[in-house]
Amino acid sequence: MDTRLPGARARRTQRAAVAGVALAGLLSLLTACGGTPSAGADRTGPAADGAAPAAQHKDAKLAALLPKKVRDSGELVVAEGDDYPPLVSLASDNKTLVGVEPELMRAIGQVLGVKVKFSTASFDSIIGGVQSRRYDLAIQAMLDKPERRQHVTFVDYFKTSSSMLVQQKDASAVKSLGDLCGRTAAVEKGTAQVEDVEAQAKKCKAAGKPAAKTLVFPDSVGCFQALSTGRANAFVGGTPTVAYQAEQSKGQLSQVGEPYNFLPYGILVNKQDKDLVDAVRQALQKVIDNGAYGKILKRWNVESGAVDRATVNGESATSGGSE
Repeated sequence: MDTRLPGARARRTQRAAVAGVALAGLLSLLTACGGTPSAGADRTGPAADGAAPAAQHKDAKLAALLPKKVRDSGELVVAEGDDYPPLVSLASDNKTLVGVEPELMRAIGQVLGVKVKFSTASFDSIIGGVQSRRYDLAIQAMLDKPERRQHVTFVDYFKTSSSMLVQQKDASAVKSLGDLCGRTAAVEKGTAQVEDVEAQAKKCKAAGKPAAKTLVFPDSVGCFQALSTGRANAFVGGTPTVAYQAEQSKGQLSQVGEPYNFLPYGILVNKQDKDLVDAVRQALQKVIDNGAYGKILKRWNVESGAVDRATVNGESATSGGSE
């Protein structure tokens, strides 16, 4: 399904305003970009000691692998979110995308000799959008899961996991998915965490306990608002953003339990576009090899998620992409 919310730009502005008002009393998150906690890091932006990577040089051989319409237009249309820091969020101008993913995609675009044009999309629409070729690529903290590979090909760029975020007052009572029985978890629509909480609800019922309840929101702003107001007892999401929000809350939120479900995040490519898969994979490898990738991750304090090889569908990449 490739559905887009009407008035996307207006909605983004409205989301930012709502988040600022709703969370003001409890949280000071969602107002700036940052990363996984790290000593001395600047929580209002990239790490103070993280230098911006140098511009990439075009690789003509890789550029030749791009689809004709991309070569002719000189741009790659990339679906992206705007509210999942430190991977992606809006800068202070409320227009420019900043974070690990936008910086990485711009570097890949430079290697391929094209401009990257971001198109803001809801998380649950990006697979359908890539399948229908509405977007050439998509990047939005999506786990490379085997069932998703039936629909798109992934070029993996980051190691990650899932974690839980709770209010500090609940940190001793909620430490794992198993503690959600009789409680409510906020999750973003279309994410793997929706399935995780729903699976836990079944386990609760099978054990004769009250089921875990799932509150599904179209974006992470709704999740954090529910957590801040007490509608939800926990947020279940990607570890990088959970760690970021815990750090931003100045002790009012806690990342609890152990991270689980270790899988890579991947760039989505249409399964039929094997040359594009290979172009993106090799461009990413160049960015890794020349050190720009490491600088990007350091700027956003998420070096622990670094990969040393660009792979396809969780395996060693081969020419044209592996299925």
